[in-house]
Amino acid sequence: MSIWSLAESVAGSQVLPWNYTGTADGQHASVWGFALQSDRTGFVSGWVMNTRYRDRIATLDWFSVNLNGFIYDDSAAMLALLNNDNPLAINLDFSGVPAALESATKIRLQFGFVKPKRPSVPHDISRTITARKATPRDTTRLIPWGAGTSVWNNWNLPYPVDNGPPIPPDPIDPPARKIVYLIMNTLQVTDVATGTPLDIQGVNISVDIDSLSWKFSGTVYGQGTLDLVRPDEDGMKDIHVTINTHEWVFSIERYTSDEKFPTTKFSISGVSRTQYMAAPFAPVRSYTNSSATTAAQAANAELENTGFALAWPTAGDGDLPDWIIPAGALSYRDKTPAQVVAQIVTTAGGVMIPSMDADSWIIQPRYKTSPWNWDTVTPDAAIYIGMVRSRSARYEPAPAYDSCFVSGVSQGVSVDVQRAGSGGLNPMPDVLDDLITAAAPAISRGRNELAATGNKVVETLSVLIPEQGAAPGVLRPGQIITVTHDNPDSDYVGLVIANSISVQKAGGAEIYQSVTLERRA
Repeated sequence: MSIWSLAESVAGSQVLPWNYTGTADGQHASVWGFALQSDRTGFVSGWVMNTRYRDRIATLDWFSVNLNGFIYDDSAAMLALLNNDNPLAINLDFSGVPAALESATKIRLQFGFVKPKRPSVPHDISRTITARKATPRDTTRLIPWGAGTSVWNNWNLPYPVDNGPPIPPDPIDPPARKIVYLIMNTLQVTDVATGTPLDIQGVNISVDIDSLSWKFSGTVYGQGTLDLVRPDEDGMKDIHVTINTHEWVFSIERYTSDEKFPTTKFSISGVSRTQYMAAPFAPVRSYTNSSATTAAQAANAELENTGFALAWPTAGDGDLPDWIIPAGALSYRDKTPAQVVAQIVTTAGGVMIPSMDADSWIIQPRYKTSPWNWDTVTPDAAIYIGMVRSRSARYEPAPAYDSCFVSGVSQGVSVDVQRAGSGGLNPMPDVLDDLITAAAPAISRGRNELAATGNKVVETLSVLIPEQGAAPGVLRPGQIITVTHDNPDSDYVGLVIANSISVQKAGGAEIYQSVTLERRA
């Protein structure tokens, strides 16, 4: 139950102190009249041109755009004016009033074609779309090769990448250290076509780091043996040479005779089969690349459909890099395939190492590792000093440069290659090459140019040739080898730049390889 009663009305009879408002503006008149019609039918603007009728009667110098017209061609009118032979009369009376001219140079006559005044015509009006969806072709064709690799993929990044600790290479097979080496040397020479053994003596096999092929020479006794190997109308003939299980294949390219009663002997010479891609056996041609390619692709294209091949690894630190060659950068005239490949390879400081018995080359840098890093390099082979019959050396002084500026010619890049920590204070002459079109070949070329500078020792070692698989084997140019001694302080590292093998006669002859090394002084 509520504790209070009903409230009393306080304002129930309250009377408002104001009344209703009266009408104030009921009869008020406007101080302005009616508005005029905004779009008068007789109004003509002096600057808006919307109809052709006004364009025809207006005296102004501009017109509306002619959207449906054709582009004006005044060539015919100008040609007619130039070819007009009608006489031309010029009235100088100046509207009938004679004028006294002070000088003839005051008169300026201008003749020519004056374009009439007319509306402009848009140039790019099209009523139909000329592009359309391409028709699919070869949707079921089987491609005879595998997945491709992007030509823009370059593993030689221009910035350092941390790949973790380097993986050490497989250790080389050390040569056996003996007091006495017993080797039964063997020499076998056969005709490849018939397998007939050949009586060839005085065999010499040689190669150097700049050769495209191995070289062979020997002496043949008897006309019958010569007939098996001498070149004829069908071309050169091949022989197979095996020395202590190491094999070569040579093509005999020439011979000379030396007849003295009662013997007849012939001197023959030949080359390994890689020489077929060089002069004078391979045809020459001229070429300019019309589209971008890579160096490796361009080199392999020169050997296409010839049976010859290149082994060009590019992923390792000691490999020759691959790079992009833009359209028009590779241009040559009257060159053989081997010359073109050499041109591409030497651009990045590389060499072509010919195979001993196959139709192929190995592509690699001249210096797989720079000489200033040879103390920590893992060599390709090792020679124990006990396997060396004789050794000779000569000292070759040369300036020690620490900087090389490498640049393209008509296109490409420019790179100043410096030895780390040197400051580049002693630069060598600049290197210019048309195919320096990327940083990777420029850096590789500069490094190899600097590696060839400085004082050096050229050493020749007469070394045993063990059988296949035994160290050091037949040493090839471009290999980095170490010469080991009983005292490790006397060990040194060198680069193989040449090798020559001499065999006086078959059977129990002495066989040595004369290896030429380049090492730091």
